[in-house]
Amino acid sequence: MTDDARPRVLAITSITAVSTIDGGDTLAAEVSGPDGGTVFLLIPLGAAGALITQLTDAAERGAQERRQHSRGRLPAVELSAFDPSA
Repeated sequence: MTDDARPRVLAITSITAVSTIDGGDTLAAEVSGPDGGTVFLLIPLGAAGALITQLTDAAERGAQERRQHSRGRLPAVELSAFDPSA
């Protein structure tokens, strides 16, 4: 990591494997990018629990938005999490 204030984006197309390392304290997630490259994400087990919760919540919000969209209603989109100036 650097001191660069710009956010970094990592696009993935698939999760190839997830293993434990450090005696079970860390998850090593092997992911593939759109260019076919492989990246390993090292996630401390404590952070993995929070990530699972946030992914589950976001997936549910996405499902709700898709249902609304299929009924002809456009949902309000919250982009402040992705706006570095916010």
